[in-house]
Amino acid sequence: MAADNGTPADEQSEVDRLRAENALLRAEKDLLLKAAIGFATDAGAFQRRSREPETR
Repeated sequence: MAADNGTPADEQSEVDRLRAENALLRAEKDLLLKAAIGFATDAGAFQRRSREPETR
């Protein structure tokens, strides 16, 4: 049986499955990014730097 756009049903179900998986992976990536930012903040990685030029 074909879907509305002429794609066979099994191909459409695969597209739907991949879209759902893509949404899940994006959500997981966002969560991990927020966690990494939190850990970096706690570790002091985002300390303000002075505007004075560095002397060497």
